[in-house]
Amino acid sequence: MQISNGRKAFYIVFSILIAFVVWFYVNNYKEVEITISDIPVEFLNADSALANKGMMLINGEEVTTVDLVLSMPRSMVFGFDTGRVRAIANLGSVTSTGTQLVSYDIIYPPNVSRSMVSVISPSVQNVSVRIGELFRRSDIEIRCKLVGNVADGYVGGSVQLLPSSLEIWGQQSDVMQVSYAQVMLNIENTRSTIVELLEYELYDYNDKLIENRNIHAASSTVQVTMPVISATDVPLTIGFVEEPGIRLDSFDYKLDVNSVTLSGDANLLSQLSEIELGKVALADIRGEQTFVYDIVIPDGLRNLSGVTTATLTITNRDVVTRDVNITSFDYENFNAEDRSVEVVTSSLGVTLRGASATLDTISEDNVKAIANLSEINDASGTYTVPARVLIEGDPDVGTVQNLQLTVRITNRTETEDEEEPGTEGEAEGETEDEGQTEPENGSDTQTDGQEGTEEGTQG
Repeated sequence: MQISNGRKAFYIVFSILIAFVVWFYVNNYKEVEITISDIPVEFLNADSALANKGMMLINGEEVTTVDLVLSMPRSMVFGFDTGRVRAIANLGSVTSTGTQLVSYDIIYPPNVSRSMVSVISPSVQNVSVRIGELFRRSDIEIRCKLVGNVADGYVGGSVQLLPSSLEIWGQQSDVMQVSYAQVMLNIENTRSTIVELLEYELYDYNDKLIENRNIHAASSTVQVTMPVISATDVPLTIGFVEEPGIRLDSFDYKLDVNSVTLSGDANLLSQLSEIELGKVALADIRGEQTFVYDIVIPDGLRNLSGVTTATLTITNRDVVTRDVNITSFDYENFNAEDRSVEVVTSSLGVTLRGASATLDTISEDNVKAIANLSEINDASGTYTVPARVLIEGDPDVGTVQNLQLTVRITNRTETEDEEEPGTEGEAEGETEDEGQTEPENGSDTQTDGQEGTEEGTQG
């Protein structure tokens, strides 16, 4: 049977594809070698276990490196990151000084299976190290060099270092060269306390910088703290408590100390606009009085003035009282339509308080007492309730005493609005005026109460 040309082409392409897959599969698992050079050796326990034994690693300035030849399947080569291959030697097992061979382990990238990689070279994984005796010093002075200046109006305090001295170790010949350690703190235009972790440098007795990797230290940084303070004048104030008719402009007062000079943290000072010595209720001032206050300074600040107390002298210059007799009354905060209100109090003596010029303009006819019925809105009977004074024009005037009024609340009845029974002749003989019934007291009071409430609101 003859095969068509199209089918022949298909078979040819399919055969080539199969051959390529077989070739790729065979070559993908073929072992290949790669070379990695100059891998730095990392030493574990050089500054801990080894130092605790009174020994140290001495390798000079050079870095110990190793070269590796690795074998792995071709499929792993493209994903193998040679930069992540590490060589680690553990010095924890070293027990004597001198030149020694220490084995190292090879650490491969995290995505590489260790079982699929073979080390072709070197056949023995050792490095040569020099171990020497350890010499310690714990008295190395730490100095701080300041660069720049704090902002105008601010003062830098004493610099504090933590630790205050440095512990170093190494070979005796190296360690004995060290005179001091120095950190550099930039304070240019600083306005607040500085707290920084700074690296230090070692200097010899000729103030020359020492660069020796064989000198080790307990800490690589030093905490530097420098307080930055500002001397600021802070005003002293009094909290005057006013009331209606009692305003500060009716009093004369004077503090013998108006301000204190404080120093401390700039952030705290910036938040302190004044120091309030205390509060004075102006209603309690009679004539001239004197008060002495302690000047309390907030924590974290210092009083550079040396003044610890301030004296206030205050005089009542214009607040006077005047007795009036109130005969006009009203009520507010009552909205029950089924009950009526009668103010029982017919006369009330009240002492008004305010500026003399204001009290002189007030007539007793313009003063009214308003009963507050908010607490007995649902009640009936006779009650004594708080009241306030309402003065026409609403001047700035208060009262000395707390006012109270007596009120009576009664229920309305339909019979109160009906005519009494009588003879037909009597009804015909009544005049038009006589036939009208006088309004109840409660009804009149309710109307007045509404007007009083409106006046109080406007006031």
